[in-house]
Amino acid sequence: MWKMIGASLLLLAGQAYGSQAVGCKARLKAVDEQLVEAKAQKNGDRVAGLERAKRNIQAYCSDEGLYREQQQRVAKMQQEVDAYLSELQQARVAGRPDRVADKQGKLDASQLRLLEAERELLALQQLIGKS
Repeated sequence: MWKMIGASLLLLAGQAYGSQAVGCKARLKAVDEQLVEAKAQKNGDRVAGLERAKRNIQAYCSDEGLYREQQQRVAKMQQEVDAYLSELQQARVAGRPDRVADKQGKLDASQLRLLEAERELLALQQLIGKS
């Protein structure tokens, strides 16, 4: 049963991730798109903020840095999944069906977030050419 749930979560995460770009170029493109919208709406404050964000991306963003940050995010999310799994097992041992359902929901959501983060990490890994 767990394998079926994991496979379906992986499929959902893959579909959600399929068109999502990663890396500094993708971030810059997203900011540029928002900048065009803000200028069209004559939203001066938003334009200023987006221009500042664009300068920061150009000055400080590196795909390797994003990769390292994503590795840390994945490790933290794995710890979260492990904690929810432990809480679920404790609820089962205690015989609390209400808590079991609650912990199962939290575990499922946490696993989905982990899968999405792992997919982004893999995309960044491919972008920078690490094996």
